[in-house]
Amino acid sequence: MIKQTKSPWDFGGLFPPSPGSFGATSPTESRSAGRRVLGKFSVAVIALALAGCAAAPPRVARVEFGGSIWTEGQRRAGVLFQDGGVAVPVTRGTLWTFGDTFYGATATNASPQLSQCKGAQSTTIAFLPTGQTNLPPALEYFTDSNGVVANPFEYFPDEDLKHHRIWPGDGISLGSRIYLSYSVIVVTDEPGPWNFHGIGAGLAVAETPLGRFVRLRPDGQWRFPVNPAQILREGDRLYLLEISDKPKGLILARVNAPEIENPAAYEFFTGKGWSTNRADVKVIFRKAYGQVSVLWVPALRRYLMATSSDFFHPHEIQFRQAKQIAGPWSAPARIPVPEMPGKKTALVYCTFFHPELSDTKSLRLVATFCRMLAGNWELSNPEYVIITFKPDANPAR
Repeated sequence: MIKQTKSPWDFGGLFPPSPGSFGATSPTESRSAGRRVLGKFSVAVIALALAGCAAAPPRVARVEFGGSIWTEGQRRAGVLFQDGGVAVPVTRGTLWTFGDTFYGATATNASPQLSQCKGAQSTTIAFLPTGQTNLPPALEYFTDSNGVVANPFEYFPDEDLKHHRIWPGDGISLGSRIYLSYSVIVVTDEPGPWNFHGIGAGLAVAETPLGRFVRLRPDGQWRFPVNPAQILREGDRLYLLEISDKPKGLILARVNAPEIENPAAYEFFTGKGWSTNRADVKVIFRKAYGQVSVLWVPALRRYLMATSSDFFHPHEIQFRQAKQIAGPWSAPARIPVPEMPGKKTALVYCTFFHPELSDTKSLRLVATFCRMLAGNWELSNPEYVIITFKPDANPAR
């Protein structure tokens, strides 16, 4: 288990120089046609040493667990089970990305079963057109010539398909090009669910949401310096949030959008400024595990962060809030996840907001999450949850 070695609030922060900047009262940018609304980022960087208690958590009015997102779209593409569920706003809709996906044939009006499995893909993607807000969502998958769900990434010749996986991260749509980050994972021959480790992050590009993503290799190398769980945009500048192993916790990086394909152009927040040397980076939030999902909520005048469970609280979803993307982030609002009938959940993970299905004005937000089930080859699909937040009791804070 991971032991806390210092205060999670010991980090550098960013303050907005004026209202509307870096998550202040009125954001002016949207990631895509008003879908994921983000506040202006600060152009000034100030070192901040925090002490005392964390801010109050966001107030939750109602939680509705809706069940699996598996429906006709998955059955038609041959999807049996999968995890992930990141939402990337693109032209005319949203690109959904998934990790390990097991495929096979499921009869109409039947439920997926592991006995139907014919194979697996480490990455799959789907598209949801703008305006389709029904739950569960009607996803259209990227498929091969036989109509079976397929991997949009291609492996390099030196990658062993038995021991390598490619897992998708967050993405961004820039002009006519869609960029998608990814991690290359090495799987060992050891038994158990933790027999893997990452060996680097890369960046891929496609011209259409359901097209092949070409893995970039500037100067012949596929590795990029950041593995973003979340990408936020302000004008021509991109801010990237990564859950880092060294140092341990959430870190912040940035790059000018026109230079996204240049690994040398990325800079890291040091608590006092920005550096092209990743070794100078400073953790902005310590208690981030697995994945994070962040969006600006105008009605709260706050950023909300959804985080996955940790091993100390394995059966819950956590929500935090902050005025600036670099924090300070509040104490969590903890949402216990009910057990799946007849199953036992070992860990809840991959919690992601879905602005395309949410109504940020009414504070009714939709998120998806995944669960690791106890037992041998017990698989499931992402599930959705509707969370209605209460207005800030003290909006002047």
